Amino acid sequence: MEAPGAGSIYGLSGASSALARPNWAGSPGGTPGGYFFNPYAFARPVLSAGQPIASSGGAAIAGGAATDIGSVGRNVLRGPRQSNTDFSIGKKFMIREHQFLEFRADFFNLFNHVNLANPISDLNAVAATGGSINPATGAIVNPGSFGQIISASSNPRLIQLALKYRF
Repeated sequence: MEAPGAGSIYGLSGASSALARPNWAGSPGGTPGGYFFNPYAFARPVLSAGQPIASSGGAAIAGGAATDIGSVGRNVLRGPRQSNTDFSIGKKFMIREHQFLEFRADFFNLFNHVNLANPISDLNAVAATGGSINPATGAIVNPGSFGQIISASSNPRLIQLALKYRF
């Protein structure tokens, strides 16, 4: 099933509909296993013909089936905590008055902490990752990867060694 983007009632389609927001679907309980947030807490803002358009303050009525711009605000989701410690150490060894060797060791992500990427938070990813949305109500039936973290956002520990001869 292909899930159309929100905001079709305003002529939004393609890339611009991906920027539209979903509706809150209430409080459906805790977060399911394997998900970073509860994907069932969101719904596509679907309108039936004759239904008042919420984003117009109820002043307009939908002439046909469409999607509205949802009620979820900006920045309501936060990703996982990020932690990264870098460390450098160096030593100069004098050879002559104006000549020396410099040894340096750089450690990036010293403690080898895995930093997870942000979860998939694009409602359009539901259909793109094998999920489904009820076309009549906008409720998520199967979230697919929506709400899951599927990658890391940083490299593992990297060590860089350098030796310089300065004269």
